[in-house]
Amino acid sequence: MNSFKNIKPRTLIKLSIVLSILIFFSINIITNNMLASSRIDFTENKLYSLSDGTKSLLKNLNEPIHIRLFISSNLVKDVPQLSTYANRVQTMLKTYRNISDGNITLEIIDPKPFSDAEDRAVGMGINSFNATEMSDALYFGLAATNSTTGQKNIPIFSPERETFLEYDLSSLISELSQINKPVISVIDNLGLKADSRIGKPEQQILTQMKQLFQVEMVNESVNTLNKATKVLMIIHPKYLSDETLYMIDQWVLKGGPTLIFLDPYAETEVSRQQGVPPINPRSNLKKLLNTWGIDFDDKKAVLDAEYGFRISRDINGRDIQVTNYPWLNIRGDGLKQNESSLSNLSTIVMTTAGSFVSNNEKIMLEPIITSSIKSGLGEAQKAGNPKGDPRDLLSDIKAKDQKHILSGWIKSDLKTSFQNFKKSNDTEQLMKSTNKSNILLVSDADMLMDRNWLTQRGAFANNGDFVLNVVEKMIGGNILSDLRGKGTSWRPFEKIISLEKIAEQKFQLQEQMLAKKLKGMEDKIRTLTQNNQNESDILSPETLKAIEGFKSEMMSTRSQLRTVKFDLRRDVETLKKWIISINVAILPIFFASIALLISLKRRRKKSY
Repeated sequence: MNSFKNIKPRTLIKLSIVLSILIFFSINIITNNMLASSRIDFTENKLYSLSDGTKSLLKNLNEPIHIRLFISSNLVKDVPQLSTYANRVQTMLKTYRNISDGNITLEIIDPKPFSDAEDRAVGMGINSFNATEMSDALYFGLAATNSTTGQKNIPIFSPERETFLEYDLSSLISELSQINKPVISVIDNLGLKADSRIGKPEQQILTQMKQLFQVEMVNESVNTLNKATKVLMIIHPKYLSDETLYMIDQWVLKGGPTLIFLDPYAETEVSRQQGVPPINPRSNLKKLLNTWGIDFDDKKAVLDAEYGFRISRDINGRDIQVTNYPWLNIRGDGLKQNESSLSNLSTIVMTTAGSFVSNNEKIMLEPIITSSIKSGLGEAQKAGNPKGDPRDLLSDIKAKDQKHILSGWIKSDLKTSFQNFKKSNDTEQLMKSTNKSNILLVSDADMLMDRNWLTQRGAFANNGDFVLNVVEKMIGGNILSDLRGKGTSWRPFEKIISLEKIAEQKFQLQEQMLAKKLKGMEDKIRTLTQNNQNESDILSPETLKAIEGFKSEMMSTRSQLRTVKFDLRRDVETLKKWIISINVAILPIFFASIALLISLKRRRKKSY
C-alpha cells in the first residue's frame, strides 16, 4: 500500500488506463472462448435466443440428418465484416448437434480452390462469391441431407437473413425430418400462383407452404379431395358449384381442418381475362355460413381510426399524408394474446376487410383478430377506391365502442347445408358433425398477397407467419410457430402515429374547406381568362381587376392553408425532436451524471 502512495498521480492515471485496456481485452478473449454458446438477449422479440420450439424439434427427431457447412478458411480474412456472423453460424450448428442426441451430425468443410471439396460444394448447390475481382472464390453455405434422398440447402448465408438464422435452420431440419409431407388442398380464386401474363411472381405465402407441405391446387370444378388431405384452404370463393360446396360441407362435418379467406373487396384479385379488371371482386360462402350461424356482409368493409394506415395519396393534384381507414395495421389488443397461431406476432395487415357476426347462440365464433373500438363499417367499393379521399370515410366511423371480428374460430357441432342433395357417388351423406368443426374464418383475402406484408427488404407484417402457424396448428403441431415473427423490420412509433391521426381529424374539415375554396378561385380565374370578350389578347380592365381580387384572396387562402398544415404537423415534429434529442443525449448525460456524483463524493471525503 505504501508503494502506491509514492507513485505520482499522473503515473497512476497512465497505469490505470493500461490496466483497463488489458482487462477489457482479457475479458473479451475469455468470454469469446469459454462462453461462445452463451448469450444474454436484450432484444424485444428475443431474436438471439434458442426457442422452445427448436429444442422440441431437435429432441424429437426420428430421422438422422447430416449437415455440411461449407466455409472458406479465408472468409474472415477477406471479408472481416462476416466474422461475427460466421462464428454465430458455427456456434448455432454445434448447439443444434448437441441438443439432437446424436440425430444431427455436423461436418465443417473448407472448399479450397480447385479441390475436391470445392467440387463437392458446387455439386451440392452452394454458391460462391468473391471479395475482390482478383481474389479466389469464397464459400459460406450449408447443405443438409436425411437418410433417404432428401436434401435442403442454404446456398449462401446472407447477412440480411441473420435475424432469421434460427428459423431458417429449424425450418430446413423440420422439412428433412418429414419423409412424407402433409397434404394441403387449396381452392384459390385470388391468384397466389405465378402469372406470366402480367409478370406476377408466385406469392411468398404459397412458396413457403410448398417448402413445408405438399400443396395441391384444387380446381373449383373438382368435387373430391385427395384422401391424404390434412387441411383445406379456401381463398376468395366466388364461383363454387353446389357439388363443390357439398364437398366442403361434408369435409367440415367430419371435423376436417378448414381455413377460409373471404373478402368484401379483393383489391389484388387477378382477373381471368387479361386487361379486364375483375368483375365483382367480392366473395362469400353464404350457403354454408347461413347454416353455421354466421353473417358476413360482402358489401361492407371495416374502417378503423386507430389501426388505419398512414399513407401518401394524390388528392386533387396534391400529395397529402392521410389515414387510410380501410387499410388496417392490426396490433396490440387487436391480436388475441393467448392464441397460439398469433404467438410472437406483432402486426397483421388487412386491406378492405369485412367482418363476421354470430347469430346462433349454439354455434360459438371465437374471435382472434378484431378491429379497435374506434371502428365502423363503410361501403366496401368506396373504401377500395385507390383514387378516393380516405377522409370522406371518417363519417362512417361512429363511436359505438364496438370491436368488429376480422377472424375467428368455429369449433362447434354443425348441421349439413344440403338436406336433399343428389350425390354423384355412393358415399353416405353426413347430416351433422361426427367431430367438432375446426374452421378458421378470415375476412380479408388480400392479406395473403406479398404487397400486404412483404418488401424486398423483408417482412413488415406477420401475415405469412400467421398463415403457416394456423396450418401447422390444424395439422397438429406448432413446432416453428414461436420462431416466426421475430424478424419483422417495421417498428412504428405508436405515439407519433396517434398524434398524426388526432391532428388529421382535428384539422381535416378546415383543410378540405380551404382547399375547396382555393380550387374554386383558381377555376374562376381560368374562366375569366378564357372568356375574355375583348377581341385583342389584352384583358379588359374589369377582368384584370376581378383577377387581381381573386389572386389576393388566393394568397390569403393559401396562407391560411399553410397555417393549418403547420398546426397539423407541429405536435408531431415536436415529439420527433424530443425523441432524437433523448436518443442522442441520454448516454452522455448518464455518464456525465455518474462522473459528477463520483467527483462530489471525493470532495466530501477530502473535506472530512
